[in-house]
Amino acid sequence: MAQVLKVEVEQARRLVYSLRKLGYVEVVSQQLPGTWRNTMAGNALANATAAAPISRVQAELLLKSFLVRVRSLNSDKSELYRVGKVVIFGSYLTNAERVGDIDLAIRLDRRPEFAEGWPEALLTRADAAANRGRRFRGFLERLAWPETEVKRYLRGGARALSLHNWTKEEPSLQHAAHKVLFEGDPSAAPAKSADQKRAEPFIESQDGDSAGRRSPKRPRRCPF
Repeated sequence: MAQVLKVEVEQARRLVYSLRKLGYVEVVSQQLPGTWRNTMAGNALANATAAAPISRVQAELLLKSFLVRVRSLNSDKSELYRVGKVVIFGSYLTNAERVGDIDLAIRLDRRPEFAEGWPEALLTRADAAANRGRRFRGFLERLAWPETEVKRYLRGGARALSLHNWTKEEPSLQHAAHKVLFEGDPSAAPAKSADQKRAEPFIESQDGDSAGRRSPKRPRRCPF
């Protein structure tokens, strides 16, 4: 940490101690001495947005809209990924009238029909984005684009939605309050008919009112 932050070793030690005291990091057992990792609270802080707290009614509307997009994505077999699991945790599960970020741990599953030639499928999707004007900083960013694209679509422009990786959060969530909102069989997604359109994202207004507002009609498979 001292090398990354370019600070004195003692200063780095104090920082780690403070983060541990606040519950943001923890020692990794059965690893080399000095190995640390983020806790669930630490990951939530890292993924936190600058969105102002919203009312519970607004949060419920955003969450319902998110789950509509999950099912819409899963019904589209042209997509490389489908959502296999959604778990909510954090302030939404409290009794507070206003909540901060809506923390959602999601698991994205690769569709088995793309198993053969998976890297080529990723690059084909990235090439399509590049043709629409998307710029990539390197090869790895191109490979990661289909996953990034899916997450952008799932967020639907809602700043209050904070998406986390289920695989990373699972160990911490075993000891914290959470609720499974969605869990499906990757092979059970229904086929999408030719005239079926994906649900439009639910977009918040600048004053935080998200009820009933939708983005303008967009091209097929465009997440924003």
